[in-house]
Amino acid sequence: MWMVIIGIAGGTALILTGFGLRDSIGAASTQQFGKITNYQALMMVNQTKRAKVNQSLQQNSHFRSATAVNTNTVTVSKSGHQVAQVTQLATNQPQTLKKYIKLESTTTKKPLSLASSGIILTKKAAQTLDVTVGEHVKIKTATNQSYSVKIGAIAKNYTGNFVYMNAKQFHQATGTKYQTNAELLKLTHLSTTQEHKLAQQLIASGAENVSYISAQKKIIDQEAHTLDPIVFIFIILSALLSFVVLYNLTNINVSERIRELSTIKVLGFFDREVTMYVTRENIVLTIVGIIFGYGLGNLLTAFILQKAASDAVIFPLVIGWSGYAIAALLTIVFTIIVTIFTHYKLTKIDMVDALKSNE
Repeated sequence: MWMVIIGIAGGTALILTGFGLRDSIGAASTQQFGKITNYQALMMVNQTKRAKVNQSLQQNSHFRSATAVNTNTVTVSKSGHQVAQVTQLATNQPQTLKKYIKLESTTTKKPLSLASSGIILTKKAAQTLDVTVGEHVKIKTATNQSYSVKIGAIAKNYTGNFVYMNAKQFHQATGTKYQTNAELLKLTHLSTTQEHKLAQQLIASGAENVSYISAQKKIIDQEAHTLDPIVFIFIILSALLSFVVLYNLTNINVSERIRELSTIKVLGFFDREVTMYVTRENIVLTIVGIIFGYGLGNLLTAFILQKAASDAVIFPLVIGWSGYAIAALLTIVFTIIVTIFTHYKLTKIDMVDALKSNE
């Protein structure tokens, strides 16, 4: 019984893990650029040229809205740990920023606000630095300016590392006056050609640089697609393993009970009834194994995703209903196939030889 349950649970868990990896890797991009990042481009622009650039933006039919921010690439460190290439973003319009970036707590799942109690640090950076809310971290800019800030909250994030603060925190931490140097842009859907044309137009008007979120999303999606063949092989081999385990365990079950089954046949049971005598047990144990396999599959997927995370990308645990359905369906199909083989084997039992054999 335990061999069958553990075997079925292991096979189901591996199949579910294959689908879980596929769904979770793809979800990193979907969650980041569909729910958290709600702007389409970041434009670096000097204060003196902002008016001309904004005039050019307003004349473009694809422009929807923009908010000015201060952004910089920094290194965050704490007790010997450090995270480089962290995007620091400060704003004097925290309520407006919510329309462009959705910050959500990793623990309470509630929306976060840029309060004066501390900065907001994203999850992967917090894990790397091994820090929690209330602790202080050191921030170092590209110009070697260093300052210490308190962590007020840790936000959910899947790609990149970010530090968010309001204008007051920025002034207190850096000792310099808050000034914007970039704008987050909301645009309608653009083709690659249209993006290139708009970037050229803005740079000609005075913008220093324009980077599109779609380019980041494309890179992550391409990296995810490179893993598709590996995940497919993982699912196929897991399915074959599940079938082999179930087939072998059923054969062991029949071999160990050959005298019992022969006795039942001698008593007048039909072949189909003898097969169901064994199959009923397999059906119950398969159902129990599938249920255990679901839980084991989630744990295994979470473990693999944790180990697969890089310095800049983490993966959410996402397993679609199709993964659960296919994992259960494959296991049930294997049970039916094994039942057919078992039925054929039971019809060939030599009852006399089986009953004459020694225990």
